[in-house]
Amino acid sequence: MAVVVAGGGITGLAAAWELARAGIAVELYEASDRLGGKIHTEHVDGFLVEDGPDSFISYRPAAATLARELGLGGEIIGTTDPRTVHVRTGGRFVPLPDGIGLVLPTRMAPFLMTGLFSPLEKLAMVRDLLLPRSPAHEDVSIGWFLRRRLGPALVARLGDPLIGGIYGASVDELSLDAVVPQLRAAEREHRSLLLASLAQGRARARAAAAGSPAPKGSPFLSLRGGMGSLIDAIAGRLADDPNVRIRLGVGVEEVRRGTGGLSVRLADGGAVRADAILLAGPARASAAALAHLVPAAAAALGGVPHGSTAVVSLAYRADRLASRPGHGFLVARDEPLAFGACTWSSSKWAGRAPDGWVLARAFLGERSPGLLGRPDDEVVAAVHADLARVAGIAGAPAFSRVARWAEAMPRYTIGHLGRVAALDEAMRALPGVVIAGAAIRGVGVPDCVEQGRAAARRIAAVLGGSATVAA
Repeated sequence: MAVVVAGGGITGLAAAWELARAGIAVELYEASDRLGGKIHTEHVDGFLVEDGPDSFISYRPAAATLARELGLGGEIIGTTDPRTVHVRTGGRFVPLPDGIGLVLPTRMAPFLMTGLFSPLEKLAMVRDLLLPRSPAHEDVSIGWFLRRRLGPALVARLGDPLIGGIYGASVDELSLDAVVPQLRAAEREHRSLLLASLAQGRARARAAAAGSPAPKGSPFLSLRGGMGSLIDAIAGRLADDPNVRIRLGVGVEEVRRGTGGLSVRLADGGAVRADAILLAGPARASAAALAHLVPAAAAALGGVPHGSTAVVSLAYRADRLASRPGHGFLVARDEPLAFGACTWSSSKWAGRAPDGWVLARAFLGERSPGLLGRPDDEVVAAVHADLARVAGIAGAPAFSRVARWAEAMPRYTIGHLGRVAALDEAMRALPGVVIAGAAIRGVGVPDCVEQGRAAARRIAAVLGGSATVAA
């Protein structure tokens, strides 16, 4: 049995790892010249620069589990203490109140004391206690849902920076049911989002009082050598497996039915036979590969919009900063900055910069589309100017990096779950052709790892049974 994996990002690599552990021969094709997709770590003059994601979430264990299987358990690190995050709004930095969950307070006292909202804005949020539930039969935007219940201030200063920043899109575009279904569930169960969030906080307090281990500090984890060490480890293990073949610089262009299986046409003009295939590359590439075989699936994938983002990393001497930074800051909608968030990587994680230096990561997305298309030096100049102004930095950065991700960020807009359902229905007749990746069921590293491994288990089940993959 031979399985083709199209795409060498973390989804495809996790799938190849799962298949290889099951003793199934794998041929992995990656169109670019490296593995890892958006996970890419650079080591520059003692700095550890993350061009893509710098962490993964602890309460979704798939990424940490994979790291441990690869022998990296001792390399998993948490953020440094104390965890200090600010919101830049109205020309000032305001600390994120203690006890904030997704976007809601799990403790009332810090929320009442915060300067993030005016007394009138806090009073307006009380209407959440009185409002009826939202219509449950239709998908709505996160922005509409939160604005209706808690007002525009919460959307502008918490909802958009915290949730929209992950997807590089406004929460007024993003689907409530696809991105944060827990908010819908909280409203359904408690009617009030505030009551639901406070109940969650009380439940945690009771669990802690009863002796149950409670999560402490930040939920974010990373690896001592950067996220790229996860890619290096899995790539090394796969390269040592005689049943795995990896080819870089060669993408999958088309999948067709073949004699006794599938015929996979490659970008270099060659073709290979496969008993099954996992399409784990960008949605656009997977849609193109299925255009003739399953047009309805291609249309569903093509309906997932994508946005462009960039990560701008800047290094400064620590004595050039007016004050010691915390972990970073979010940028509210009312703040005219080029970027939507900034992480002080050297404060957030150990080993990201030499002593006496500070490493910053700024994130560009939909709030500055014109800047994304400008040359690197102009992007760096704009980000540095804003960062220097708000953080009190004297002098130019010692070095900079601009990592661009053009049309690479899936946006789960209203109707996303319907597109996924249409994709699943279209692929039902082809059990040996499986699609996974960030454009479908989660954009985070743990989501992609779990999707890849689940897809591999599904393929293994098909190959172990009597299903005909080309039916």
